[in-house]
Amino acid sequence: MGELVPRKTLVKQALKGIGGIGGGIALLALSGATGLFGIVMGAIVTVIGLAVSTSKEDRLAGAVTVGAGALTLIAGLGLTGIAAPLMWVGGGALLISGILSLINFIKNLNARR
Repeated sequence: MGELVPRKTLVKQALKGIGGIGGGIALLALSGATGLFGIVMGAIVTVIGLAVSTSKEDRLAGAVTVGAGALTLIAGLGLTGIAAPLMWVGGGALLISGILSLINFIKNLNARR
């Protein structure tokens, strides 16, 4: 039987998985946002990222959120040729990392039984 994974680690893996998948889907959905909607959404996501990055534990998540907001803002300004491919790559990477975190969470959860 494998070693038991601490509950704190399980919670962190689950939250990273859900956050990665949700963030990836949101980034992919916002990749086509243009005009005023894209500008407003980009500004909102950027401000949320700045608020999240004030916590020491969440600086990386905050930086990723600020980057996603900035790309959405750039796409909203009409520069989708620059922003959209980066948003697709970023959204795909977030989806993959979220799925991998959830797989690790499920494996470690089953090891506890």
